[in-house]
Amino acid sequence: MRDEISRLVAERSDEIVATRRYLHARPETGFQETETAAYIADRLSKSGLEVHEGLGKTGIVAKLEGGRPGRTLAVRADIDALPIEELTGLEFASTNGNMHACGHDGHITMALTAAEILAANRDRIAGNVSFIFQPSEEIAQGALAMIADGAMEIANADVVIGTHLWNQMPMGYVGVNQSTVFAAADMFKMTVRGHGGHGAMPHLTVDPVVAAANVINACQTVVAREISPQAMGVVTFGSVQGGSAGNVIADEIEILGTIRAYTPENHQIISEAVPRIAANVAEGLRCEAKFERLAGTPAVVNNPDVANWVSGLAMQTIGEDSVGEYEPISVGDDMAEFMNRVPGTYFILGASKEGTEGHHNAKFDYDEACLPIGTEIFVRAALDIGGMP
Repeated sequence: MRDEISRLVAERSDEIVATRRYLHARPETGFQETETAAYIADRLSKSGLEVHEGLGKTGIVAKLEGGRPGRTLAVRADIDALPIEELTGLEFASTNGNMHACGHDGHITMALTAAEILAANRDRIAGNVSFIFQPSEEIAQGALAMIADGAMEIANADVVIGTHLWNQMPMGYVGVNQSTVFAAADMFKMTVRGHGGHGAMPHLTVDPVVAAANVINACQTVVAREISPQAMGVVTFGSVQGGSAGNVIADEIEILGTIRAYTPENHQIISEAVPRIAANVAEGLRCEAKFERLAGTPAVVNNPDVANWVSGLAMQTIGEDSVGEYEPISVGDDMAEFMNRVPGTYFILGASKEGTEGHHNAKFDYDEACLPIGTEIFVRAALDIGGMP
């Protein structure tokens, strides 16, 4: 499938790898991506793009005006890392206590390289391209922060696209769904309050530990009994904290968890059922349960017309046999916030690498050979703005 566009990307293959490794060695967590943002802004400015910084604290929107009038495509990439001590043993591994353990270094690299290629070929673009570099995806707060600061008005996009590397998908496979990509995902905190005292005299206390245990067990019935067996739903309690000693009954227990679903309807059912069950079970055991939603994002759902367009671009890049649909993934991503405002598509880019762990693991890594593929799809999209739905 080699052509001039493929050649433009292939010429930068060494630079693509170098960029990814530079970013990988310097990860920064959500809303702390100051050096990352400065690096991105510098390269974009040198390529002649109109750069708007400080959106959502550390986000960037860069605008490229094409040589002819037309519509505007937005390309979004998330830029934050995770607070994980890296254990990959890579020569370019991070040593600052954070890690690009979800592939965002690759996302930046693809969008940034595409921007530079397109800037050098702007006369061929019949329209405009806006590049959105978003902070704080991992805690699902960066997209809304950028939007609140006017990112969508600056980008002025008709369509938005982006990609997520996935090292549990074969390297080079491009997954483009007609509908759901990622789940709606909420993080929550639940506080179960009782009345503490001596562990040897529990009858003089109101034990929040016992209440919390019953709340956790009862909430598992939500997915089993309140949504269809054919539907996806998740209620996970990932952290239970409380108490100071084995012979002391605590006053309260703090629980952290997550809720996931592929549809707004099931997300609402679960989101209403968990606090309802928690409150009633806790009350039955003389305790009080307080539920607080910390952060969340809607489901990532592709626009089918845009998805068909992106599928065609991917087929030009990698061939028909390497493009298709896939099972939705139960992770969340606040790319949804952009796609709920502008028709869009989030495609999944296979990046499997033998001997590595999955996303959010200290030994996560991916095959860098996937990066030119995503870059080329972005470039083809910008040069085919007239073909956008």
